[in-house]
Amino acid sequence: MTDFVIDGAGKIPAYPTKHYGAHFTGSRATFCLDADFACLDANVLAIPNLPVTVLSASPVKAEETFFGMSVQNRANDSLVGVMAKTTRSHDLKSGTAQWKYIEISKDVFNWSNVDSWVNTHYGAGRHLIFTLFGTPTWASARPAEVGAFGPTYRGLHAEPANMGDWDAFCAAVATRYLGKIKYYEIWNEPNYDNNGTVTTGPNFYFSGRFTKLAEMVRRANQAIKAIDPTAKIICPATTTWSATAGQSAETYFSGMMSASDGAGKTMKDWVDIIGVHLYLPGRNKVQDLAGIIDRLNSAKVAAGVSEMETWDTESAPIGGDVISLTDMQAQQIIGRMLITMAAKGIARTLYYQYDHGTMGIADRPQIAAYREQIISLLRSGIILTVSRFSDGRVAYYTNSGLTII
Repeated sequence: MTDFVIDGAGKIPAYPTKHYGAHFTGSRATFCLDADFACLDANVLAIPNLPVTVLSASPVKAEETFFGMSVQNRANDSLVGVMAKTTRSHDLKSGTAQWKYIEISKDVFNWSNVDSWVNTHYGAGRHLIFTLFGTPTWASARPAEVGAFGPTYRGLHAEPANMGDWDAFCAAVATRYLGKIKYYEIWNEPNYDNNGTVTTGPNFYFSGRFTKLAEMVRRANQAIKAIDPTAKIICPATTTWSATAGQSAETYFSGMMSASDGAGKTMKDWVDIIGVHLYLPGRNKVQDLAGIIDRLNSAKVAAGVSEMETWDTESAPIGGDVISLTDMQAQQIIGRMLITMAAKGIARTLYYQYDHGTMGIADRPQIAAYREQIISLLRSGIILTVSRFSDGRVAYYTNSGLTII
């Protein structure tokens, strides 16, 4: 905060050439200047209509585990020059990591694709998230049902008719990859076109009710941890969050976490990590991301899981996707998202996907290089404070001064 004395004629002797807001009180004019971002105190934040919100008033540093990337095409698994300490199995090309394609009929398994994926990424020193998703038609509670993946994948989106088949599959994965896969994510975006009671549109990824999902989480936990007690269970990752209280994603999250597991407890008793997909609402509205995280944190408190880490297991610029953005536009969005998530306490974030047809950055070297610059910045520990402007820009302060992206 910088104060200037107004003379008797109502003039300021040294009006600042650059500022972010001001107000006038008596004989003093108060301005918000670059140096104030080192510590945006109450006096500065009291400036009427100041377009700035503090995201972190303390230093921000991210460990290498914060940065993740999923890959669609196996040919790109090497991720040369890309920082990705964590990767995820969901949406490998042609769905080859789905239950449907692994257990092709009861007790008949084809592990070849997943074996190769696991060995490649584990060998590269990455942490692996295996998404337990995609009921085979032979095991499905609704084998004729068509959902988001279309008619080729009938029954995929339903819970299994016999939960014992689910138990056996979870145990088989944990046994085969003991010591290599530590993180197991249960399902994918169950709230998309589903309110926990019924499906609400044609593009659902889960067609069951809260109680079925909670039972699947419990049984996966029990089956996996009987084999690997050190394994961690990531809750079903919800999507379509906004910064508005009472939104559908928030009510779904609350409903599923409190849903009966069929054995006297609730879903929250069987998860170790909170999964979420932090896609932005509208056309890449980065200015809403901090508010989205605030709503998620409020929902975690209400659900009794506030102490659990939050992992963004899938996100990227969306609406328009990277393919429709200039390099500069995509760089700004990715940089703002990474810094905001780090400042707001997200533990890990995985970009979706390195080589996706519309969201990927594999063929956009300037974007990929800029992401690496932001990673170096966040790992360096030089960021002292982080703030955001109402238009989505993010400001971070270091000993070298203020930078706005």
